[in-house]
Amino acid sequence: MPATKGPSAETLKALETAPNMYLVLSPDLYILTASDLYLEAIESTREVIKGKHIFEAFPDNPELPDADGVQNINTSLQTVLRTKKIHYMPVQRYDVPDRNNPGKFIQRYWDPSHTPVLDDEGNISYIIQLATNVTDKIRAEQALLKSHREQAETTEQIKDLNNELIATNIQLREAQQQLSLLNGQLEQRVAIRTRELAQANEEQAAVNEEMVATNEELTEIQEHLEQTNRELAASASRLRLAVESTGLGTWEYVPDTGELYWSKECRDIFGIERYQPLDFGTYNRQIHPEDHDWVTAHINTCLKPGIEGGYELSHRIIRLNNGEVRWVKAQGTVEFENEVPMRFLGTVLDITGLKQVEEQSARLAAIITSSDDAIISKTLESVIMSWNDAAQRMFGYTADEMIGETMYKLIPTDRQEEEPMILSRLKRGERVEHFETKRQAKDGRLIDVSLTISPINDNKGNIIGVSNIARDISERKQDEARKNDFIGMVSHELKTPLTSLSAILQVLNTKLKRSKDGFVPEALNRANQQVKKMSTMINGFLNISRLESGKIQIDKQAFIIGDLIKEVIAEISLTGVAHIIELQSCDNVVIHADREKIFSVLTNLLSNAVKYSPKGSNVLINCNQQDGKVLVSVSDEGLGIRPEDRDHIFDRYYRVESSRTRHISGFGIGLYLSAEIIQRHDGEIWVDSKSGKGSTFYFSLPLQP
Repeated sequence: MPATKGPSAETLKALETAPNMYLVLSPDLYILTASDLYLEAIESTREVIKGKHIFEAFPDNPELPDADGVQNINTSLQTVLRTKKIHYMPVQRYDVPDRNNPGKFIQRYWDPSHTPVLDDEGNISYIIQLATNVTDKIRAEQALLKSHREQAETTEQIKDLNNELIATNIQLREAQQQLSLLNGQLEQRVAIRTRELAQANEEQAAVNEEMVATNEELTEIQEHLEQTNRELAASASRLRLAVESTGLGTWEYVPDTGELYWSKECRDIFGIERYQPLDFGTYNRQIHPEDHDWVTAHINTCLKPGIEGGYELSHRIIRLNNGEVRWVKAQGTVEFENEVPMRFLGTVLDITGLKQVEEQSARLAAIITSSDDAIISKTLESVIMSWNDAAQRMFGYTADEMIGETMYKLIPTDRQEEEPMILSRLKRGERVEHFETKRQAKDGRLIDVSLTISPINDNKGNIIGVSNIARDISERKQDEARKNDFIGMVSHELKTPLTSLSAILQVLNTKLKRSKDGFVPEALNRANQQVKKMSTMINGFLNISRLESGKIQIDKQAFIIGDLIKEVIAEISLTGVAHIIELQSCDNVVIHADREKIFSVLTNLLSNAVKYSPKGSNVLINCNQQDGKVLVSVSDEGLGIRPEDRDHIFDRYYRVESSRTRHISGFGIGLYLSAEIIQRHDGEIWVDSKSGKGSTFYFSLPLQP
């Protein structure tokens, strides 16, 4: 094997602190190092194992005669050395030495894989063993299997107890028959002895002795019968406790006598009160109509003479007391004598909960399979665990190609930082909703997607995985781009005639400002105001177009924000508003921002306050320094905003629709642009409002360093 250069000290150090269970091996299978999580899993230290051959450090457990960990691991490693490719293994039992108890081993189950790391010449530099400790999971599965076996044993015990009860009942009846026979014999003997006594007094003593003996015999029989009854009662109690603990209903029917018995559990399952009478057809009448024919046909077939095993089936019933549909598992058998049925025995168990779980699982699987959205589950290390059909259609990869791979296979190079950011949010218990980004398909295409990502928790609330739902929004993005291009083109074309119109109005204003006709100056003033409104609206559409295409520029400079607020108030006041606009407080604060765009934000907030509040009302502005930021607020006494509108007030083209706002002009772009401008300054914008009581809009910006 050619000489290879091993991993650097920095690489080993990085692997030692990696958030996974890594064991690093040289090509000749000597241990170079191990990660902290690996050492924690084997309850050892790096100094104990470092430098040793892997099978010297980790031999097979001599107490396990069929231990094959060394053989399996060695086979995997030899495969890696031969093919120079990663090799995955099934879960292995591979106990590790107990350093605190020499000669003893700690039970461990692993989910291992071996990954070769090649040098520049293509030779194996070192091998990384990723060995996930799944001991707790395997033990839990073994415990579950043991529980199932114990449940099966309990079922057999119940069956045995039932058989014992039947046998005891038979013995009791036989004992009663013997007692009746003995009583008859006793009466016959007494009659004989009486006649003999009448015939001969001398035989009295013998008769008395014989009667004493008979009485003793009768006493013994009575005691034996009482003991049998006690044992029968104990057996019945044990059986009752066993049946009650499982919720299993039992029934028995004897055709000869017409005797019918249903246990309390059986009555509860069928919704039949204790006082309600039963007959042999009760069970038959409660079978669901859709199941009735095939259930009765199956039972009748299984209960014919010569057929062993009886019947066992699951079907629906309708409870008598409330008409509720329930699922039951029914078992039954019949005892024949000369092909004549002598006794029918059976059990019933309510399995509705189990059926509901099965149906929910089936529905969930159908939803995942038929969904148009890609539904992917992955581990907290971004390893893909499931991949539905929609994911294959969207990205072009099959499930076999993706399961076991990481999500980075779908993430473009310039967006690799998104995955650790998303995982960090999920580990804090957050849910990522409608995160718009791009992902790369198998054929190299970049797909616009909207991601909704949620943590998967176990029954203790621990995060054990991630659910990733991806929706293809490429068509929507293309429509938005076309729409924005159109809006930008139209807005740009409108600016030229609007500029010309503004110039003409200025010339007319200069020439006609001394007109004796009072209408002319007023008309020109209104025309100028409308031109300004239209110019503001067109600039807003152009800014949206630039924003969506990524061409909007933020040119930051240092300025005093209080001076800018005063300029905005002065310009708004020139439009002849009938409101009281007051700057209540403003610290002498210098910020580093795009002055023109912050001017636009302030103009929009102040214009909205005037537009949506009654004439003569107050509009209050405050500007204060807080925690390294400047906080600006604009408050009005206007219409206010309903709770259902507040969450969308900063959305593009969103307008509050009500009978009070229909006459107010606007396209729903001002607040959207304001929010985008503030966010591009690393600031925040929000609103506090109550319907009918006015609104306060806030935004904050970082201070000049």
